[in-house]
Amino acid sequence: MSVPGPVRRDVPSRPVAAALALAAIVLTVVGGWWHTGSALIAVEFPESFSSGRGEGDAGTITSAAAWGYALAACYGLGLYLGTAAAGWVWRTAPARAAVRFGMTATVVAVVTHVIEITVLLFSGGTVDRGSVLAHCLTALAVVRYSALVPAAVVAVVGAAVLVWRCVAHSEGELKRRAGHVLDTVPPRPIEPDDPPLPSDSEFRAIRWRQAYTVPGVRPDVVSERLRHGEHTTGFCLSGGGIRAASVALGALRTLREELLGARYLVSVSGGGFTAGALQLALTGAGSPPQGGTVERDPATVFTDGTAELNHIRRHSSYLADSAGEVLAALGRIARGLVLSLTVLFGPALVLGVAAGWLYQRIPLTSLSSDPISYPTPRLGAAVAAVVLAMCAFLFGVLAPNERTRRGVLSRLATDFATLAWIVAGVAVVVPSLAWASAWLLAHTDRAVDVGASVGAVLLTYFSAVSAMAWRRRVRLRRGFGFLRRDGEGAQAVPDGLMQRLLVILATGLLALLWLLLLGAAVMTEGRADALWTAAATLLLVVVLGGVFDVTSLSLHPFYRERVARAFAVRVMRRHADGQVIAVPYDPAEPTTLSAYGAVSENVRFPEVIFAAAANLKGEHRTPPGLGAVSFTMSAKWTGGPDVGWVRTDDLERVAGSRIRRDLTVQGAVALSGAAFASAMGRMSRWFQVLLAVSGARLGAWLPNPGFVRQAREAARRGDWAYPWLPKVRRLPYLVREVFGSHPHHDRLLHISDGAHYDNLGLVELFRRRCTRIYCIDASNDRPPSARTLAEALELARQELGVRVELHEPWRVDPGSARSDLTGHPLADRMAASPVVTGTIHYPPESGLDEGITGELIVARGVLWPDLPYALQSYAIHHPEFPNDSTGDQWFDHGEFASYTELGAQLGNAVRAHTSAQPTVAGHRVRPGTATAPPSAAGRN
Repeated sequence: MSVPGPVRRDVPSRPVAAALALAAIVLTVVGGWWHTGSALIAVEFPESFSSGRGEGDAGTITSAAAWGYALAACYGLGLYLGTAAAGWVWRTAPARAAVRFGMTATVVAVVTHVIEITVLLFSGGTVDRGSVLAHCLTALAVVRYSALVPAAVVAVVGAAVLVWRCVAHSEGELKRRAGHVLDTVPPRPIEPDDPPLPSDSEFRAIRWRQAYTVPGVRPDVVSERLRHGEHTTGFCLSGGGIRAASVALGALRTLREELLGARYLVSVSGGGFTAGALQLALTGAGSPPQGGTVERDPATVFTDGTAELNHIRRHSSYLADSAGEVLAALGRIARGLVLSLTVLFGPALVLGVAAGWLYQRIPLTSLSSDPISYPTPRLGAAVAAVVLAMCAFLFGVLAPNERTRRGVLSRLATDFATLAWIVAGVAVVVPSLAWASAWLLAHTDRAVDVGASVGAVLLTYFSAVSAMAWRRRVRLRRGFGFLRRDGEGAQAVPDGLMQRLLVILATGLLALLWLLLLGAAVMTEGRADALWTAAATLLLVVVLGGVFDVTSLSLHPFYRERVARAFAVRVMRRHADGQVIAVPYDPAEPTTLSAYGAVSENVRFPEVIFAAAANLKGEHRTPPGLGAVSFTMSAKWTGGPDVGWVRTDDLERVAGSRIRRDLTVQGAVALSGAAFASAMGRMSRWFQVLLAVSGARLGAWLPNPGFVRQAREAARRGDWAYPWLPKVRRLPYLVREVFGSHPHHDRLLHISDGAHYDNLGLVELFRRRCTRIYCIDASNDRPPSARTLAEALELARQELGVRVELHEPWRVDPGSARSDLTGHPLADRMAASPVVTGTIHYPPESGLDEGITGELIVARGVLWPDLPYALQSYAIHHPEFPNDSTGDQWFDHGEFASYTELGAQLGNAVRAHTSAQPTVAGHRVRPGTATAPPSAAGRN
């Protein structure tokens, strides 16, 4: 389902549920402790004990077997109650599958236990070592213990969560949540059990129709305005880091009149730097600085010679513009790496020590610290794995003939196959890891062991830096001569191969060290010092992963602060001397999106929409290779058609304080530009796991609008066991980033750069039925075609049914002006024109009147013959211009000036190439600006 499942009617009252959950925990723990001291262990695993532990005492064995029925009833009841409790609180499809598996494991454990003790009673407690009966008893014991472990985990965790919700979800809290006034729109359905959406039965392409779902956008109003000669105009600013931000600053400077007549301003990634700067300069929210009057003039803000533009110019190297700040940035990466590795490697130590304690008491396989003696699995364990695998195979064969729709046999096949893998893990894999760790420790010096671990951490650190810095390789080669290439011939080694090998080596080495640490911890076999160490480590992991927000362990807060330092300013006229200055926002000022994302009253400016991407993986909710869906953030609404919508002010009210840090204008700008993340949608890369492990990630987790809607409905219906939004993004979310798990039904969604869905923002303007679109494309496409534009148009065709007919698109490709510029040093890089226009054809599913077409005007960041001499000269001496890497976020004065001037010239070219207006039923229409309020007073 799109969110955790529907309200449960079988959940008991809080007192009854709490009593049952506590009983489940007590019975399960008592049963587990009883198991570890049972005399039957000597019969089940006779090779691990001397004959004196009970092999010859038939009476002791018979007595223990008789008490075994009570033991089976004890832990069986505890596991059943705990699994039922888990079913009451776990509502998602994967969680329900885990509950069903826990119930299957419980039944298997109890049945095998009953069979075992019954056989022992009939045998009179006498079992010959090495006999067939002895091997059968070992097989039954291995199956039982292997099933008990996952069943106990599901039961105890589920019961503990239920107890916590009994306390946290009090009657008063439930009433408070039910009283929340939330304005939401559910996500569009894909699967049969997704929440319903109102649909129009006359449309066959219902998915296109639902993809146009944007709260507050009415196609009849758009059609009516166009009939009266007024366009619904939208601007979109492409991604591309500081390069795209600089181009957008220049373009919006010369297209200011068109911008002020627009309805929407959609920004992606670096374009959001500029859109956020404009928004924060024009908002009326917050307390104005002392000693002056804030000026909000949309006609002149961030134009040539202004104080606010000079502020950005002085901070164009916004991430770090000094050696000290570079060291600080590297230090943040190092801190994130150490904290992330502590959180991720701590569980290996804790799990290993716990497993060693269990192996010492229940020797499923005899652990061997002798580097020569390999721990051979027991014959009974092999029999157990084979029998479980055969059962899984049999259920799988019978499943296609199953008449019921519940799929019981299919689930049993999956459950028994999982149990077979668990048996193989506890009998072979874990003992082998322990033996390998012992062998390595015996054959290496302690200094080598410590050095290898430290070396792995350092390798990971440099690999993470490499994964980010490689995108600045052009600048690095320019600055360091030994990195420069000679000649233009073919390269023997593919570009980036060494970096790729470095990252793969670091990731593989970390995985190997994790497994070896687990094995070494197992070999402690429950020693007292190891148990104390594990307890301290568990406490540290709980504090770091359970109390601290995992987003604070990443580079996201650093990135958000640095972008705000450069682009978040107010324009203030000082009372003392009348001078106009740019006043940076106080870092402690919360620029809440619902308040600061709206411009001041009587200020003529479009609605700013920050386009990001919500990553969805592993459930076929997105086409292969896309991996992300639309997620936009604005003052009014947050979300997208595939994840649902929620009013932004409502979302701010229900979210925790730590999550609200990202529900701000500055947070939206940073998330829209989170290019480096553990999930990157259509731009997924092989080094994302390393970015997650190292903490060098810029994305963050935000509330799932669909879940917020469902949780409010559950509270209104009195379902106190239903989950709620977490106040802190804890360790499980970091684990999900490492393993790339991004389910659509989770409470939080992983949000990253809008370029991971659409790097131009065009799709969002099509979704809002704009009839005139200005697109500032500084996306750094390499010739011979505008790949980013082509991808956006194809995505719009597939998602919305929009068809765009481009007019002479090849004229904007570098080199298209070569025949007219013979002998010019830039002939091979010059385009005939930087502007391409097109006609937009909306399908009937858009809801617009038949016959309406729109106009698309795309300004690409390329070179063309009409550029000023100074800009052409700069391009001659800087071959990478205007395609500097997006990874280069350290612009100097020359780069910033050149790209802003390029943007200004693009604006002039757009004005010169604006095509004729679209028609409605054969009538011409004029550009519309009537919906915008009058301009504020200009500066004196």
